[in-house]
Amino acid sequence: MELQEIFGDGEEYSFAMEAPVSGQAGDASFHERTLADVFEPAELEAKMMTQQDEDIRTMDIPERIQMRAAGQAEALRALSDDEINEEATWIIGKLHRWQTRMRELRSSEQAPEGSGEEPELFKQAEFFSERFLAGVLEVLKHMSHDFYEVPYIHQHCRELFVAGEGEGDDGEREWLTLDDLWSLYDHEQQYRGFLASRRHVRNLIRRLGGEPDGRAISHADAAFASDFIASANCVEDISDVVEWLQARYGREMRAWSAKKTAAASRPELAADDSLDRLVARMGISARQVGENIATPGRHAVADSPGDAAPLDAAREACEGGGGGGGRFGSAQAALRAGTARFAAQLAVDPHVRRHVRAYCEAHACVVVRATERGLREIADADHEAFAFKFLRQKPVAAFAGTAQFLAVAAAADAGLVRVALSLTGEHRFDAPGDDGAAFAADAERSATVLARQLDAHARSYAVHDAADAWNAVRADAVLQAARTVLALVARETVQRLRAQAADVVADACRRALQARIDAAPPRPRARVVVVAGGGFERSSRGALRVVYVDADGRARADFSADSLRRGDAGAGADGDGVAPLLALLAERPCDVVAVAGMGVQTRRVFDDVRALVDGAGADVVVTYADDAAARL
Repeated sequence: MELQEIFGDGEEYSFAMEAPVSGQAGDASFHERTLADVFEPAELEAKMMTQQDEDIRTMDIPERIQMRAAGQAEALRALSDDEINEEATWIIGKLHRWQTRMRELRSSEQAPEGSGEEPELFKQAEFFSERFLAGVLEVLKHMSHDFYEVPYIHQHCRELFVAGEGEGDDGEREWLTLDDLWSLYDHEQQYRGFLASRRHVRNLIRRLGGEPDGRAISHADAAFASDFIASANCVEDISDVVEWLQARYGREMRAWSAKKTAAASRPELAADDSLDRLVARMGISARQVGENIATPGRHAVADSPGDAAPLDAAREACEGGGGGGGRFGSAQAALRAGTARFAAQLAVDPHVRRHVRAYCEAHACVVVRATERGLREIADADHEAFAFKFLRQKPVAAFAGTAQFLAVAAAADAGLVRVALSLTGEHRFDAPGDDGAAFAADAERSATVLARQLDAHARSYAVHDAADAWNAVRADAVLQAARTVLALVARETVQRLRAQAADVVADACRRALQARIDAAPPRPRARVVVVAGGGFERSSRGALRVVYVDADGRARADFSADSLRRGDAGAGADGDGVAPLLALLAERPCDVVAVAGMGVQTRRVFDDVRALVDGAGADVVVTYADDAAARL
């Protein structure tokens, strides 16, 4: 009965379900009333009585995992053994690349500069140790299949990641720390997103292949997309395949639905026979350029001394289309259009994008320059943006493990600084002039650096005039593609750095909260005399309670009294608690006398106690106790 009085019996809203309804259960018009018919949605949400709350209660998965899934069915599906093995390989590969990059930065003295409180993740990682790999695999099985939470695994499943060095080693080595387990938990969620994206694009290829709307994609394109997906190791690779399919088969994909879909907003290469014939005269296709990047030397440029010059080829291609060349006006315009089309094909090729993304990850640097407003407002070292007011060529990887980019992004959103990605390794912003022009020039030089990397896989090494002319055309197309892809990768990098910095802040909050929760009760070091009274319930023992608490928090002596006031000279006697209190202060060492009360008379009790302590000449502090302690 007492428990029901405190917590209730769960029937607070039962009256809403008993309201009369019209009709009978067998009538078509009968509607069984629910809580949503009676109460406002906000009230049900505050009481956790919505349908979503009910689903969370009935599902046998920890609530925090369900809340993190945010309603995504893929995140709450138990992975199979094959998927978990692939997940372990995927995560370990990412960790190995990350640690390799960090070692390179430390060797070049460009390692991330954190606050000093960030833990070093995977200190015990040995990627060629069977014990470490087995520990990661078993932990992922408990996370991905059994839906165990990190604190439970760390406290009750330590045998998964605590083991000896080898078969005959009886010692114990902790291969994974608590912070490592939380990192694996984050990577596990990322892998589920990768898995869902890969399944989506495979279904897209299957539908384009003729299930059930008829074949739209060629066998060669379907094989290329499938092979690339099989080698994908990040969500960006999957997105590249989707955009490549949209560029080639956007019309067919839009025909599946009468409504305008999100896919229609992606770039599409509309069919144009005349331009397609001109692009075919380039000697190498965009896909072959991408395959040359993935496997150098796989395709060679098809050219011969008898090939037509680019302008002649443009004229022939347009005239061969039955009068279609009239819309270009001239061979130069047709050649420019053909070059732009070849550049667009290069820009959406998945291999090209993967190469650019990897090159930027290894070589890109962040450049920050204060705007005119920033120069005025960021004036002293106390400003939060002062540390990066003139940030010069900081490697992207050097932001790992720090939250600095959140401050950089906030300053950029406020209009105090401008941020750009650079591949030049130069800083040309000190000279007087317009920073906007300097940023544009740096972006063009970065695109040129990238174009030199790509042009080596698209040029012909033949020695004749036609080869030189076509090399110039292909180089122009590669430069245009480099500008497009570099802008895309720069946006992705900024978003990734933002998310990475936010994860650092969230992890720091997690560690701070854990440090506050996972701690023993505080032990008072001071020796305290507590005088409680003034507003508490009176009893036969007296209105005031006095307790002596030693340095270990144990109560050693106590007594009750009605008054602690000294009598005036010649008039009245001392209160019944004066002598016991003075004797207690004389017999036992005391540092603090704390007066606790909840009424207006507490002030009088405080004055009486302070007068007694001062009169006794004791070196003791008299103070009020905290209200929370007074209510105990």
